Amino acid sequence: MQVDYDKLFTVLKTEPEIEAYLNPFISAYMNDSMEQLQGQIDATRIGIARLSSPALYYTLSGNDFTLDINHPDAPKIICLANNPQKQQVYGAVLSLYISRMTEIVNQRNKLKSSLIFDEFPTIYFNSIDNLIATARSNKVATTIAVQDYSQLKNEYSREQAEVILNIMGNIISG
Repeated sequence: MQVDYDKLFTVLKTEPEIEAYLNPFISAYMNDSMEQLQGQIDATRIGIARLSSPALYYTLSGNDFTLDINHPDAPKIICLANNPQKQQVYGAVLSLYISRMTEIVNQRNKLKSSLIFDEFPTIYFNSIDNLIATARSNKVATTIAVQDYSQLKNEYSREQAEVILNIMGNIISG
């Protein structure tokens, strides 16, 4: 966030997954709306500053652990937990770990495994519906626990909650 905008946007444009998020910044930059761009960058810096934590730096800096929990040669058990007082900070990191881990786990020719998400609405998990729909065929059991449907609906939206509920219902009944 401290580098020259030309360099910053050049690097960020190489990631197609963030293109939609990046467009307002690039648009302001290309239209020479530097005051608008500076406001956008400052708002982003505030969010990123929340991640400034020695514990997070330590956790995220290592390379001695992989998330392939169901690898046939090196199975693992992982327990990730959130801190309710720091949910805004740790939630993004937990979501990153969970998203990456489920991509690695949900593949053919791996060991049977189970993913259990207690207090599911307290984390953001993009594509949970896809995981639930496809994991079973890859020998991955997915369990999500919520206190009640309204909690899921409040955190994920009514539409997403309905999709999750319908997929889970189809799996249970079929």
